[in-house]
Amino acid sequence: MNRPNCFVAPTALAAILFATPNARAQSQDPTAFDRASFHGKAEVGLGLLGLPTAEVCTNRERKDLGCKRGDSSPTLELWQLFRPNPLFAAGAGITIGLFPITDAPKQELPGVNRDHKRGYLMAEGIARFYLLHGPVWEAWLGATGGLVVVSDTYSSSTNTTDRAYIGPRGITIRSEGYTIGLAAGIAKELTEAWSIGTTVRYALWSLPQIPARDSLKDEASLIGRVATLMIGINVGYRLSL
Repeated sequence: MNRPNCFVAPTALAAILFATPNARAQSQDPTAFDRASFHGKAEVGLGLLGLPTAEVCTNRERKDLGCKRGDSSPTLELWQLFRPNPLFAAGAGITIGLFPITDAPKQELPGVNRDHKRGYLMAEGIARFYLLHGPVWEAWLGATGGLVVVSDTYSSSTNTTDRAYIGPRGITIRSEGYTIGLAAGIAKELTEAWSIGTTVRYALWSLPQIPARDSLKDEASLIGRVATLMIGINVGYRLSL
Protein backbone atom coordinates (compact mmCIF):
# COMPACT_ATOMS: atom_id res chain seq x y z
CA MET A 1 0.00 0.00 0.00
CA ASN A 2 2.91 2.40 0.76
CA ARG A 3 4.95 1.41 -2.30
CA PRO A 4 3.91 4.45 -4.42
CA ASN A 5 5.44 6.73 -1.77
CA CYS A 6 8.86 5.42 -2.73
CA PHE A 7 8.62 7.27 -6.02
CA VAL A 8 7.69 10.67 -4.51
CA ALA A 9 11.21 11.82 -3.53
CA PRO A 10 12.96 10.79 -6.80
CA THR A 11 10.19 12.32 -8.87
CA ALA A 12 10.34 15.63 -6.95
CA LEU A 13 14.16 15.72 -7.21
CA ALA A 14 14.01 15.15 -10.95
CA ALA A 15 11.43 17.90 -11.35
CA ILE A 16 13.64 20.38 -9.45
CA LEU A 17 16.72 19.51 -11.50
CA PHE A 18 14.76 19.88 -14.72
CA ALA A 19 13.19 23.22 -13.71
CA THR A 20 16.42 24.88 -12.55
CA PRO A 21 18.10 25.14 -16.00
CA ASN A 22 14.82 26.41 -17.49
CA ALA A 23 14.53 29.12 -14.82
CA ARG A 24 18.10 30.25 -15.48
CA ALA A 25 17.46 30.37 -19.20
CA GLN A 26 14.34 32.46 -18.68
CA SER A 27 16.15 34.87 -16.33
CA GLN A 28 18.75 35.62 -19.02
CA ASP A 29 16.89 37.96 -21.33
CA PRO A 30 18.45 37.67 -24.81
CA THR A 31 17.22 41.20 -25.58
CA ALA A 32 18.95 42.81 -22.58
CA PHE A 33 20.71 46.07 -23.44
CA ASP A 34 24.48 45.93 -23.87
CA ARG A 35 25.90 49.22 -22.52
CA ALA A 36 29.36 48.55 -23.95
CA SER A 37 28.08 48.35 -27.53
CA PHE A 38 27.60 51.28 -29.91
CA HIS A 39 24.24 52.88 -29.12
CA GLY A 40 22.34 56.14 -29.24
CA LYS A 41 20.42 58.22 -26.75
CA ALA A 42 17.75 60.89 -27.10
CA GLU A 43 17.28 63.45 -24.33
CA VAL A 44 14.47 65.95 -23.74
CA GLY A 45 14.86 68.52 -21.00
CA LEU A 46 13.55 71.68 -19.38
CA GLY A 47 15.80 74.29 -17.82
CA LEU A 48 16.45 77.88 -16.88
CA LEU A 49 18.79 80.09 -18.89
CA GLY A 50 20.45 83.04 -17.19
CA LEU A 51 22.32 85.97 -18.74
CA PRO A 52 23.50 87.79 -15.60
CA THR A 53 25.83 90.32 -17.27
CA ALA A 54 23.86 91.03 -20.46
CA GLU A 55 22.85 94.61 -21.29
CA VAL A 56 19.41 94.51 -22.87
CA CYS A 57 18.82 97.64 -24.99
CA THR A 58 16.49 98.60 -27.82
CA ASN A 59 18.04 101.96 -28.84
CA ARG A 60 21.54 102.72 -27.57
CA GLU A 61 21.63 106.22 -29.04
CA ARG A 62 18.77 107.42 -26.86
CA LYS A 63 20.03 107.74 -23.31
CA ASP A 64 16.53 108.44 -21.99
CA LEU A 65 15.41 104.92 -22.86
CA GLY A 66 18.25 103.32 -20.97
CA CYS A 67 19.14 99.64 -20.78
CA LYS A 68 18.37 96.80 -18.38
CA ARG A 69 21.01 94.43 -17.07
CA GLY A 70 20.52 90.71 -16.96
CA ASP A 71 17.92 88.35 -18.36
CA SER A 72 16.55 84.85 -17.82
CA SER A 73 14.29 82.48 -19.69
CA PRO A 74 12.81 78.98 -19.35
CA THR A 75 14.24 76.65 -21.97
CA LEU A 76 13.40 73.50 -23.88
CA GLU A 77 16.26 71.18 -24.92
CA LEU A 78 16.37 68.38 -27.48
CA TRP A 79 19.55 66.27 -27.89
CA GLN A 80 20.59 63.27 -29.98
CA LEU A 81 23.74 61.47 -28.78
CA PHE A 82 25.86 58.64 -30.19
CA ARG A 83 27.97 56.61 -27.77
CA PRO A 84 30.57 54.23 -29.27
CA ASN A 85 31.90 53.12 -25.86
CA PRO A 86 31.17 53.67 -22.15
CA LEU A 87 33.71 56.53 -21.85
CA PHE A 88 32.70 58.86 -24.69
CA ALA A 89 29.60 60.24 -26.42
CA ALA A 90 29.03 62.93 -29.03
CA GLY A 91 25.99 64.47 -30.65
CA ALA A 92 24.03 67.62 -31.34
CA GLY A 93 20.92 69.38 -30.19
CA ILE A 94 18.89 72.56 -30.00
CA THR A 95 17.95 74.79 -27.08
CA ILE A 96 15.01 77.18 -27.27
CA GLY A 97 14.51 80.13 -24.93
CA LEU A 98 10.75 80.07 -24.55
CA PHE A 99 9.98 83.56 -23.21
CA PRO A 100 12.75 85.82 -21.86
CA ILE A 101 11.71 87.82 -18.81
CA THR A 102 13.59 91.13 -19.17
CA ASP A 103 12.18 93.64 -21.65
CA ALA A 104 14.19 96.84 -22.18
CA PRO A 105 12.34 100.16 -22.56
CA LYS A 106 11.37 100.74 -26.20
CA GLN A 107 10.71 103.97 -28.03
CA GLU A 108 7.03 104.86 -28.28
CA LEU A 109 5.70 106.30 -31.53
CA PRO A 110 2.84 108.86 -31.52
CA GLY A 111 -0.47 107.04 -31.82
CA VAL A 112 1.13 103.59 -32.10
CA ASN A 113 1.42 101.05 -29.32
CA ARG A 114 4.02 98.35 -29.85
CA ASP A 115 5.09 95.15 -28.18
CA HIS A 116 8.64 93.86 -28.00
CA LYS A 117 9.35 90.14 -27.73
CA ARG A 118 12.71 88.38 -27.72
CA GLY A 119 13.65 84.77 -28.33
CA TYR A 120 16.79 82.62 -28.09
CA LEU A 121 17.75 79.64 -30.24
CA MET A 122 20.96 77.60 -29.95
CA ALA A 123 22.05 74.79 -32.28
CA GLU A 124 25.13 73.10 -30.79
CA GLY A 125 27.33 70.06 -30.90
CA ILE A 126 28.50 68.38 -27.72
CA ALA A 127 31.25 65.94 -26.69
CA ARG A 128 30.91 64.10 -23.37
CA PHE A 129 33.60 62.29 -21.37
CA TYR A 130 32.17 59.97 -18.73
CA LEU A 131 33.98 59.97 -15.39
CA LEU A 132 31.47 57.53 -13.89
CA HIS A 133 29.60 54.92 -15.91
CA GLY A 134 28.13 52.46 -13.44
CA PRO A 135 24.96 50.37 -13.80
CA VAL A 136 22.88 52.95 -11.87
CA TRP A 137 24.70 56.31 -11.90
CA GLU A 138 26.61 58.14 -14.62
CA ALA A 139 28.52 61.44 -14.47
CA TRP A 140 30.22 63.33 -17.29
CA LEU A 141 32.06 66.48 -18.32
CA GLY A 142 31.72 67.96 -21.77
CA ALA A 143 32.38 70.76 -24.25
CA THR A 144 29.83 72.50 -26.46
CA GLY A 145 29.95 74.76 -29.50
CA GLY A 146 27.67 75.98 -32.23
CA LEU A 147 25.40 78.79 -33.37
CA VAL A 148 23.09 81.15 -31.48
CA VAL A 149 20.30 83.34 -32.83
CA VAL A 150 18.68 86.18 -30.86
CA SER A 151 15.36 87.36 -32.31
CA ASP A 152 13.78 90.73 -31.46
CA THR A 153 10.21 91.21 -32.71
CA TYR A 154 8.61 94.64 -32.67
CA SER A 155 4.90 94.40 -33.45
CA SER A 156 2.06 96.89 -33.39
CA SER A 157 -0.79 96.23 -30.98
CA THR A 158 -2.97 99.09 -32.31
CA ASN A 159 -5.36 98.83 -35.24
CA THR A 160 -4.33 101.89 -37.30
CA THR A 161 -6.51 101.06 -40.33
CA ASP A 162 -9.63 99.15 -41.22
CA ARG A 163 -7.89 97.41 -44.12
CA ALA A 164 -6.74 93.82 -43.84
CA TYR A 165 -3.07 93.02 -44.38
CA ILE A 166 -1.42 89.69 -45.03
CA GLY A 167 1.44 88.85 -42.71
CA PRO A 168 2.53 89.99 -39.26
CA ARG A 169 2.06 93.56 -38.10
CA GLY A 170 5.68 94.05 -37.18
CA ILE A 171 9.29 93.27 -37.94
CA THR A 172 11.85 90.82 -36.55
CA ILE A 173 15.55 91.62 -36.11
CA ARG A 174 17.79 88.57 -35.88
CA SER A 175 21.33 88.59 -34.52
CA GLU A 176 23.42 85.54 -35.39
CA GLY A 177 26.61 84.51 -33.65
CA TYR A 178 28.43 81.53 -32.24
CA THR A 179 28.68 79.97 -28.82
CA ILE A 180 31.30 77.89 -27.03
CA GLY A 181 31.13 76.46 -23.54
CA LEU A 182 31.53 73.74 -20.94
CA ALA A 183 28.96 71.35 -19.52
CA ALA A 184 28.57 68.75 -16.77
CA GLY A 185 25.86 66.30 -15.89
CA ILE A 186 24.75 63.37 -13.79
CA ALA A 187 22.08 60.78 -14.58
CA LYS A 188 20.36 57.88 -12.83
CA GLU A 189 19.23 54.82 -14.74
CA LEU A 190 15.55 54.02 -14.21
CA THR A 191 15.42 50.99 -16.53
CA GLU A 192 17.61 49.51 -19.24
CA ALA A 193 16.37 52.22 -21.63
CA TRP A 194 15.16 55.16 -19.53
CA SER A 195 17.12 57.60 -17.37
CA ILE A 196 16.63 60.91 -15.59
CA GLY A 197 19.37 63.47 -15.06
CA THR A 198 20.43 67.06 -14.49
CA THR A 199 22.92 69.26 -16.37
CA VAL A 200 24.81 72.51 -15.84
CA ARG A 201 26.17 74.51 -18.80
CA TYR A 202 28.29 77.65 -19.04
CA ALA A 203 28.81 79.30 -22.42
CA LEU A 204 29.94 82.52 -24.07
CA TRP A 205 27.88 83.96 -26.90
CA SER A 206 29.74 86.04 -29.50
CA LEU A 207 27.22 88.31 -31.23
CA PRO A 208 27.87 91.21 -33.66
CA GLN A 209 29.30 94.32 -32.02
CA ILE A 210 27.23 96.60 -34.26
CA PRO A 211 23.53 95.97 -33.66
CA ALA A 212 21.16 95.39 -36.57
CA ARG A 213 18.45 98.03 -36.93
CA ASP A 214 15.08 98.36 -38.59
CA SER A 215 13.62 101.41 -40.37
CA LEU A 216 12.49 102.93 -37.05
CA LYS A 217 15.99 102.58 -35.57
CA ASP A 218 14.96 99.76 -33.26
CA GLU A 219 18.02 97.69 -32.46
CA ALA A 220 18.99 94.14 -31.64
CA SER A 221 18.72 93.90 -27.88
CA LEU A 222 22.02 92.02 -27.31
CA ILE A 223 25.46 92.68 -28.80
CA GLY A 224 29.05 91.55 -28.23
CA ARG A 225 30.02 88.80 -25.82
CA VAL A 226 27.36 87.53 -23.46
CA ALA A 227 28.02 85.05 -20.64
CA THR A 228 25.27 82.48 -20.07
CA LEU A 229 24.54 79.86 -17.41
CA MET A 230 21.92 77.16 -17.74
CA ILE A 231 20.62 74.54 -15.30
CA GLY A 232 18.20 71.85 -16.43
CA ILE A 233 16.68 68.43 -15.90
CA ASN A 234 16.16 65.86 -18.63
CA VAL A 235 14.71 62.47 -19.47
CA GLY A 236 16.74 60.16 -21.69
CA TYR A 237 15.89 57.13 -23.82
CA ARG A 238 18.67 54.76 -24.90
CA LEU A 239 18.38 52.63 -28.02
CA SER A 240 20.61 50.13 -29.84
CA LEU A 241 22.07 51.03 -33.23
